[in-house]
Amino acid sequence: MNLVEEKPVAAGYGILVYVKLAEPMLFLQGFDHQDATSRRTVMLRGSLVVRVTKTAKIKAITLNFKGKARTEWPEGIPPRQCEYFEEEIINRHTWPFFNAQFPAAERGYSADYVRLAQGPDLTGTGSETSLSGRPTLDSSGRPRSSSSRCMSTKEQKRLSLQLAHLKGLSKSEGGNNNGPSVGHKGYRAFYPGDYIYNFELPLDSRLPETIDVELGRVKYELEASVERAGAFRANVGGSKEVTLVRAPGENSLEHVEPIAINRTWEDQLHYDIVISGKSFPLGAQVPIAFKLTPLAKVQCHLIRIYLTETIEYFCSNKTVHRLEPTRKVLLLEKRADGLSVSTFPGSSVRFLSGGGVDQDAREASSRGVEPVGHGNTSLLGNLNGEHNVGPTELEFNVQLPNCQSWYDPEKSPRIHFDTTFSNIQVHHWIKIVMRLSKPGQPNSNKRRHFEISIDSPLHILSCQVTQANITLPAYTSVSGNASAPGATGSSSCRCFSSTRQPRSDGITTQVSVPDGNIQSNQHGSLASLPAARTIAQNNNDVPRPIHFLRNPSFNPPAFDAEMPPPRLLSPPPEYDSIVGASEGLADYFSRLAHAQGDEDDEEADRAGGGTGPLSPGRVNIPLTPGGRVNRSMDEPRTWVAPGHGL
Repeated sequence: MNLVEEKPVAAGYGILVYVKLAEPMLFLQGFDHQDATSRRTVMLRGSLVVRVTKTAKIKAITLNFKGKARTEWPEGIPPRQCEYFEEEIINRHTWPFFNAQFPAAERGYSADYVRLAQGPDLTGTGSETSLSGRPTLDSSGRPRSSSSRCMSTKEQKRLSLQLAHLKGLSKSEGGNNNGPSVGHKGYRAFYPGDYIYNFELPLDSRLPETIDVELGRVKYELEASVERAGAFRANVGGSKEVTLVRAPGENSLEHVEPIAINRTWEDQLHYDIVISGKSFPLGAQVPIAFKLTPLAKVQCHLIRIYLTETIEYFCSNKTVHRLEPTRKVLLLEKRADGLSVSTFPGSSVRFLSGGGVDQDAREASSRGVEPVGHGNTSLLGNLNGEHNVGPTELEFNVQLPNCQSWYDPEKSPRIHFDTTFSNIQVHHWIKIVMRLSKPGQPNSNKRRHFEISIDSPLHILSCQVTQANITLPAYTSVSGNASAPGATGSSSCRCFSSTRQPRSDGITTQVSVPDGNIQSNQHGSLASLPAARTIAQNNNDVPRPIHFLRNPSFNPPAFDAEMPPPRLLSPPPEYDSIVGASEGLADYFSRLAHAQGDEDDEEADRAGGGTGPLSPGRVNIPLTPGGRVNRSMDEPRTWVAPGHGL
């Protein structure tokens, strides 16, 4: 096991304790805890490594997993207001790996793997040991080692002396029946080397994710403890945080569908707004498409896009509630007489049609070059002309704040992702504000100004919810490069790095995706999660949201470029030439006339006093050639006068 880049959680008195996790973070799927289809179990697994540099007498080795939620109440919790915080234990589990009082302590160290050191230098080659804690021997009685074949006679003799010393110590500890046992002494001697204890624990996806807000937090930790024997011997212990991240479920389609808004404002302006998705991670870009169709002499002076955050706290079984003031962050502002202003670098504005953009600059504007509208007073252009009347189509790529705001709240507002914990609830809304004006009724020279606001809930995910972390990697890529752009480069994210470290067994767990599946921001934030709707067919294309707005064509094909369809046959063929005169409806009508003629003859006989058979109340007409006569009404129909049946 490679522990070069791993930091020990505790060190002292010749003992170093490491907690090596198989995954640096765990992803809990689903936002609805009541939905049974989205429940998934994640596995917390890893190894506890106890590295001993000098012989130590150890009583017990334990590892605890604890999840704790805490909310702060500076004004006091009602009604007594004498408590200023509330703590709740969410989950707790203990692994008693070694205890001197257990019967297994008599047989060894209870470790999954033990590697004893040959000498003071722990980086040298060590001898393999069995699970009982003693070196394994070969057929000649010497300690079995991976490098025993290349060792000299002097080194083999030194190992034999060390083995005899270990056997003598084992006998003094209770290896024979005459000495005291390990349970009686209360400790066992751990010799220099590495003692590895593997652990795993299934976690339900309904557990709350890791949360860190101003007045509340949810934290998960692994606490390792090594108890030493002796009255004045201090224990060695430390903790390591475990990060749980909430991600959308595999079948969660409501977070992939776009948000479409279609309204008309006072018969003056019809606007269509499409937000490409309902959930985005921190540091991603939100594509928003506008289609503004003027119905009168209306003007649109500016468009602003905000992100609002609401935090609620609960305690005492949700009987005490506190609502924090709504935090409002301006993401992007676009004025008609200037360039767009973005709070976080990386936003862009594109004019697809209309907006008073000249035909020469239309193509450059569609590629993302924002035109400078000096002197323009409306984003809809000049509606007094004949050629400028029409809809205006725009596309905004709005940059969301990244996790850098957590550590520098003075430079940028701190935005937290959405939570599912009942005592700490964080929600976000996207707010679009348009400033409009229309001519006044008495005097058309003066205009009346209005502001319309459009709010829609938006799900903000953690910055770690990336394509490389929550989905499987692609087998091959079109460009032949397995790594995605921005996935291996430096990032300004100060959270736990999403790049996996290579394991000691040579298997690399770093996730890679094909080019174009991960979007990297211009200022180095984490790659965002592209949905299936935004992945372009060509990896070199810029991902576009799916909506009804299309990029205008500047080089359309000629009308005669496509082959015309074949001409229809005129006039259509005759029916008899296809079916035939003795088939189809002709045969049907002939049989029907013949059956009706027989029935008329029977009725004439009965009317003349003949002794014909009574009518069974049905007509046996074979409507299909060779078909079976229907037998569903075999009972004769007789009419009984009222009162005679009583």
